[in-house]
Amino acid sequence: MNPARIDRALAILGYLAEHQEGSTLKRLCEDLSLPMSSAHDLLQTLVGLDTVKMLGPRTYALGPRAVVLALSIVDSVDLRHVSQPYLAELCEEINENTYLAVRSGAGVVYADRHEAGQTLSVVMKLGGQRPLHGSSVGKLMAAYNEELEQRVLRAAQLEQFTPRTLVDRVQLREELASIRARSYSVSDGESVEGILGLATPIVDAAGAVNAAVHVSAPRGRLSADRLPFVVAAMSRAAAQISRQLGAADGTVPSREIDEVRDFEQRRGGTE
Repeated sequence: MNPARIDRALAILGYLAEHQEGSTLKRLCEDLSLPMSSAHDLLQTLVGLDTVKMLGPRTYALGPRAVVLALSIVDSVDLRHVSQPYLAELCEEINENTYLAVRSGAGVVYADRHEAGQTLSVVMKLGGQRPLHGSSVGKLMAAYNEELEQRVLRAAQLEQFTPRTLVDRVQLREELASIRARSYSVSDGESVEGILGLATPIVDAAGAVNAAVHVSAPRGRLSADRLPFVVAAMSRAAAQISRQLGAADGTVPSREIDEVRDFEQRRGGTE
């Protein structure tokens, strides 16, 4: 097997993971600097293997086999099993859908979900890739991983998902520093208008942050009074999971309601 061909296939799968809505052949080739003919042939091979699917003429997205493989990799580290009781308890406590998000190469995916049964809820697709600059989990992972931070700050182009998406490099750098200072991340309509996302870091035995607790809900349900309660509960859940993973004392960020309220007043998120 040609190593260069394998590398191109992995690059294509990684690209499609970052573009859940799919991509045209032309756009994919332009963004990855791939020849159109060889990329088309490789995509047809991946379609035959069910790792890529066609959404229309020359439009491609991740296939079911790639998603199953991604979740199998997550399962191999047993993180889902460790986190499940804490995410379930959190879901019941705050009455919102709760998620486990994990780093996957140069991106972030949702690996597990617990649904609260709200009439109006935000349901994220498992295995779905989240943007590093336009989501709470993406920003959190970039804030705690220098490699990802540099990747997003040096990106040739940052996609503007909504008018609130941070695409200014200076503002984004300041936002990542603020996330480290307060130990949680907020995405307020930055990837989907009207949706507020929250993320708190999970620390492993090596002191690294490669996973997070995540909650998304309509902005109206995460008011100035309720958001500090939700973030504090998420922070406790992330700390409990971190301890189960062997994180050392003092390395697990944890915030109380009053602390979050103060941070939100300074952030400007509680007007």
